[in-house]
Amino acid sequence: SNYLMPESTPFAKFTNGSIENPGLFTYTKILEAGKENKNYYQGKVVILVNEISQSSSEFHAMAYQVHPNASIVGSTTAGADGNVSQIVLPGGITTMISGIGVYYPDGRETQRIGIVPDIEVKPTIEGIKEGRDEVLEKAIDVINRPEPK
Repeated sequence: SNYLMPESTPFAKFTNGSIENPGLFTYTKILEAGKENKNYYQGKVVILVNEISQSSSEFHAMAYQVHPNASIVGSTTAGADGNVSQIVLPGGITTMISGIGVYYPDGRETQRIGIVPDIEVKPTIEGIKEGRDEVLEKAIDVINRPEPK
């Protein structure tokens, strides 16, 4: 994101649980993408996502989304971001859970909700039959669309 952003821009924050005080969650400092860069990429940035996008791809979509000319195209992501923590359940059963909460800087949640696209496009039966990628077609359309004056 250092090449895409004109300046350091807030894009996410986390919550962490307290081992000493079960049920207490605190926000971490806000994460930022980019750095001061007068030669940043000023073209359009299109991020393709769908319901299978999860974890790191959701986090990266959040970071790229703050570019001044960014659009997220596709369908809402899985809502399964955050680090993975192992827990042991009664009976010695181990499983994995999201160990932190992930939010936009304004406090909107992403877990269980997902990253909602700016432009929703889903593949259709017709498009699949024709061998077309309608999401990619829309992304190309967004890139080629003239800028409003």
